[in-house]
Amino acid sequence: MMTELELKKMLNRCSRCGTCQAYCPLYNETRREPFVARGKIELLELLNQGKIQWNDKSAEIFSTCLLCGNCSENCPNMVKADSLVREGRRDLVASRGLPIIKRTVFQYLLKKDGRLGVLAKMLCLYQHLGLQKLVRASKVLKVFPGDLAAKERILPPLSFREFRRQVPAVNKAADSRLKVAYFTGCMTNYVYPQTGYSLLKVLTANGVEVIIPEQVCCGIPALASGDYETTRELAVKNLTAFAQAGADYIITDCASCLGTWLEYPELLTQDPQGEQLAKKVMDISTFLVEVIELKLPRQVNLGIITYHDPCHLKRTKGGKTNPRSLLKSLGPQTTFVEMENADSCCGSAGSFNLSHYRLSQQVAAKKIKAINDTYANYLTTGCPACIMQLQHAVNNSGLSVQVAHPIELIAKVYE
Repeated sequence: MMTELELKKMLNRCSRCGTCQAYCPLYNETRREPFVARGKIELLELLNQGKIQWNDKSAEIFSTCLLCGNCSENCPNMVKADSLVREGRRDLVASRGLPIIKRTVFQYLLKKDGRLGVLAKMLCLYQHLGLQKLVRASKVLKVFPGDLAAKERILPPLSFREFRRQVPAVNKAADSRLKVAYFTGCMTNYVYPQTGYSLLKVLTANGVEVIIPEQVCCGIPALASGDYETTRELAVKNLTAFAQAGADYIITDCASCLGTWLEYPELLTQDPQGEQLAKKVMDISTFLVEVIELKLPRQVNLGIITYHDPCHLKRTKGGKTNPRSLLKSLGPQTTFVEMENADSCCGSAGSFNLSHYRLSQQVAAKKIKAINDTYANYLTTGCPACIMQLQHAVNNSGLSVQVAHPIELIAKVYE
């Protein structure tokens, strides 16, 4: 969170040159100036000066941002435009409060993992008891506005039991030499348990003990929406639980969770635990490449593999090279092919693909073309939210490619 002085200095850095236009996925789709960084900065400056007030239009403009960070990475004046957008959203929440749906989700569900689990079970029953088929066949969702019928298809089949309730809290390894604490995040826990199983298989096979502390959401949905207070509460709960674990490292398979954990020190400036534990946090690919000597007992033939860079992971040390290094290590029978613009945003951005469904799918369509050009059998990415978005886009396009986390392919070596 920026101080008032830091905010003014950052706003003044922007020369309105328009370089950000070339790197903004949303501007490239809409050609609308308010959706690009300099348009939002102009509005934020007017808001900060008290020349305009928040209204529905300005709120919509600030919600229409992927927070992908491309504009910041390529700004000649080093303006942190994505941080400024989040500051705008924080001010919006302070001025107008959260919409009722977000307020309910953030303050009633995210703060209580048990309640989130109940919701997941209800969705699972909806999917597996025939209700989903009935609803889709009736086409009743098409009556509702906001592309509800299309949005309902984004969520993949949920597991009957969440991942953290299916595995031991302590997963021993033969000749254990390291102990890591595993932050599963919400997506692996409720939606993609196979990613978690793969991670456990690979780590324990390489002499790493894995403990899974009690945990809550990392807080990124609230943080991205400007609800810093909820994010802080979630951060404190996670830091307390993981500090007690006493692990050598904290690992995660979710790029979004990783990015949020790395921001805990800034969110909790008075809590020394935040900085201490943030130094231990890393993505699973970085841990496998830079910390341990990964042993691959055999090679596998997986055909052609390509990779999409999650926005939160590519900006971390080794975040672009380490996943590729792992995939290339699978052997000569598996070919890695780089897709065009692999590091461009897929359009997911947490809940953006729900709140701005059509625009998010326009962004994803460019990914589908790039994937198709590689003739890949597997599309991999290190973020479950990206997996969900890309799988939905693949399904809509009819493209024949399997979408998976890199750790799932590495785990095939140990089968």
